Amino acid sequence: MQFYIKGILSLVFGLIILSSSVPFIPQKAYGDGFTQENVQANIGNRIITLFIKVNPPIITSTNSGDKYIQFRFFDANTNTTINNVSFFINATKGDKLLMNDLFYTHSGYLTIKLEPGGSVGHWTVQGDHDPVLGGWTSQNDQVNVIAPILTEGGLYHFHMEVLALDYANTLVDSSNPPKFDSYLSVGDVSTQNVTYQNNSYNTTLISYYDKTSNFNFDESTKQFSWSMPFDWDVSRFQDRPIFIHEELRVPKSLTAFSNTPTYAASAEGFGLTGRRIIVDPYTIGDYMIVHLFLNKFDLINMAKTIPSGTSNIEFKVAPEAPNVKSSASLLTDFGGWHIKLGWNPTSLSADSQNNLNISFYDSFTEQQVAGDVHYDVQLLDKDQNVLWSKNDAVAQNGVDTQTVNLPGNGIYSIIIHVKSIVSNGVPDTTRIGMARGNVVIPSTVTEDDSLTKSTNQSSTQSTNSSAQTGQGVVIPPWIKNNAKLWKQGQIDDSVFVSGIQYLIKQGIIQLPPTTSGQTTGIAIPPWVKNNAGLWADGQIDDQTFASGIQYLIQIGIIVV
Repeated sequence: MQFYIKGILSLVFGLIILSSSVPFIPQKAYGDGFTQENVQANIGNRIITLFIKVNPPIITSTNSGDKYIQFRFFDANTNTTINNVSFFINATKGDKLLMNDLFYTHSGYLTIKLEPGGSVGHWTVQGDHDPVLGGWTSQNDQVNVIAPILTEGGLYHFHMEVLALDYANTLVDSSNPPKFDSYLSVGDVSTQNVTYQNNSYNTTLISYYDKTSNFNFDESTKQFSWSMPFDWDVSRFQDRPIFIHEELRVPKSLTAFSNTPTYAASAEGFGLTGRRIIVDPYTIGDYMIVHLFLNKFDLINMAKTIPSGTSNIEFKVAPEAPNVKSSASLLTDFGGWHIKLGWNPTSLSADSQNNLNISFYDSFTEQQVAGDVHYDVQLLDKDQNVLWSKNDAVAQNGVDTQTVNLPGNGIYSIIIHVKSIVSNGVPDTTRIGMARGNVVIPSTVTEDDSLTKSTNQSSTQSTNSSAQTGQGVVIPPWIKNNAKLWKQGQIDDSVFVSGIQYLIKQGIIQLPPTTSGQTTGIAIPPWVKNNAGLWADGQIDDQTFASGIQYLIQIGIIVV
């Protein structure tokens, strides 16, 4: 075993690890703020792909166990592992160089075990030298690196450049070598004592993207706030997934904050609603846990109005008056799964049978899961007693339906535990996670997935998911599904009208000012229902469909 210490100034690198006992399976890139990723470069007609992964899959600044980075080089066209690869690794955090060295793998796989030690610009590699180009290697393709990599919270950047591949002495074009960049995160854990009415409460903030600062608790508003650095240059992440996850843990003994089922939250002034905020009072018994999420599409939307020169995100969380709604969209706490819930009928009432359509999406890419999702689902009462459950359920190709007989009126919890995703017969258990939401009876379940301005602003932020046409009409495309069900007779008139009424009141459907008529017993004219069906099929435009809704308001069938 040889020991080698080297210091140098150079590029950047990001966080990734996997134990050597786990085989590599090509997966979609997870990008900024994650713990595994595929990155690609072209050589002729070959797509050279580097798969990199971190183990353990969730790393925070409090982790004291072994940490690994594992690499696999393969041809994306054939999924064939590429042998005899020599490549440089440059690792940085911010502007600090953590490592810059040459490594070699005979098999196409390389595992680096990271050990704490070293300092900025100085690191130690323990291994053997490849006799051809001198890269660090070993007989089992594992080497140890002593360096300050993955030792503290924040965003890391890994930059890799290939020197040779296929054969140990087959050099690539040095003027245009395959280059790979990966940005990945170690969770930043910080604890703060906050004071309320002369009592001290120990709170914990975990940022799974980058280090935080300016943590504050406003006693008058019961609001927590903090900042996190962020580069708003969209070109940096528009072609790669990116995901931000913040976790705030507040003692339940701070009842002024914890004694509410709902919270108002924002990120740099944009309101976080729906799937972007998860409240978990169960996992840690004495703490209320609030999760905040932003994905690539949220960040691109926000960047459109973020002032030039902004270099961070300010988060705010505060209790608000109870206003619990039935969930139509959930995010898992970990694993990065977006779960859409479709209730049929959408109007929930006690002692009624409902079909619950469950669809799984990758929240990093917003693409529907193609594999089979193995999951458990439960409905719980306010005391967390299980009223209904289905264990070991399978959503084939990411879609499943459960039949639920709903209990009496009240607020209930729905919990979905994603246990594995099976693709091509191979189960992936590295992205397990728990999603939580609410089921309110009675209620009408609608999807509210817009990224809005903060609650102190009355206007909503229009997103790419809304279709907007002239004269102030805004109708989210997913309402077409409801219109089609109504036209087909799967939703009756009263359910459709109550749903549209709710959407207008919540600002999800926006119409020009319309004078309401007095409530009447007039039946809905057939042409309105026919227009809804034509609109759902794309045969008429939003404005024409909106005219039917306005007519229902004017004659008093819909009251807003």
